[in-house]
Amino acid sequence: MSPHTSDDWLNVARERLVDADRLQHNRPYSVASVYLAGYAVECTLKALLQKQRKPFPSNGSAGHNLRNLWRACGFQLNDLRDSRGDRTFYIDVWDTSLRYETELPQHLGLKTEGLIQGAKSLCSFLQTQMRRKGSRRK
Repeated sequence: MSPHTSDDWLNVARERLVDADRLQHNRPYSVASVYLAGYAVECTLKALLQKQRKPFPSNGSAGHNLRNLWRACGFQLNDLRDSRGDRTFYIDVWDTSLRYETELPQHLGLKTEGLIQGAKSLCSFLQTQMRRKGSRRK
């Protein structure tokens, strides 16, 4: 069943993070864990948008564009406050084409373990925004 409520979206996000974490633990260099973690971020962004009663694309490439979902939530890139780049990666670099990759882009200097932690941190940040009174950002 497809998610319809913010809680539904958060449940899917939690599942994807568990999947990403387990995959990273068993196959530390697999890009698939980062790919799944990106979906967790996507679902958490959609949960926040659902909570804010803002529309978002539910299919096609626009539905997976984390940068546009991030902006639709009312955030800017500097809201990430991410000196290492483990969170920024998801908003700035991640896309569904990672499913075809066998390794992360070397020039970024990022590791799968750090990126999984970055996704967890980003999802936690977004969930905190959901809990705050007046989570509707303009």
